[in-house]
Amino acid sequence: MKLFRTRLNLSHTASGPYRRIARGKTNPALLEIGKMVVIIVIAVFLSQEYFSPRAKSGQIINSSEIKEDVFFLNGSPHGSSIKEILNLAAMIRFITDDQVSDAKAIRYAALIFHSAQKYEVNPMEIIALIMAESRFQENSVNSKSGDYGLGQINWEHWGKDYGLSHHDLLDPAINIYMTCHVYKFFGKDFGRYHRGYGIKSKAYMVNVKSILSSLQAFAELNKEEIS
Repeated sequence: MKLFRTRLNLSHTASGPYRRIARGKTNPALLEIGKMVVIIVIAVFLSQEYFSPRAKSGQIINSSEIKEDVFFLNGSPHGSSIKEILNLAAMIRFITDDQVSDAKAIRYAALIFHSAQKYEVNPMEIIALIMAESRFQENSVNSKSGDYGLGQINWEHWGKDYGLSHHDLLDPAINIYMTCHVYKFFGKDFGRYHRGYGIKSKAYMVNVKSILSSLQAFAELNKEEIS
């Protein structure tokens, strides 16, 4: 935030109370009221700038910001990132037993790569999450819980509050972006992302970790074959 200092040349003001202020003949009470008004305006501005929930949490985003980010994340990759995206696409094809087409696998991989970079999360962990949540079925909807899309983003807790529609959450670009956002929000914790309880939660954790182990083994195997 920048502060701007405005200088008023009161001695050249046309007439009225401003000229009296310049000559020091204004009622002191009026000057005090003016000072209080200025102080109140500044205080209100600072409270909005620094003490609002948005400023404190740093987590609040809206649909226009999400879609703007997604637009840039959909940009063309450069250099070594192309190789990384192709590796991620191969992992998606492997973990889904080739149930996802090459074209979709590459698209998902590119979205995961860029969104994971933005949120500083491991793209392989995002692949594992999506596989556990929807098996990479982008139109997957759990009508009972209100979860949508690849990462099964809950509309009530995330979509609605962030200005996203049900249709938005079925867009792979927005859904993958939100999957990375939610995963980072919960401290990269699979259990907190799932928010399950009891035996089902433990089974979910085992499933995600087994998927991740398979991805890591696949990556190591590919390294050996290339070398």
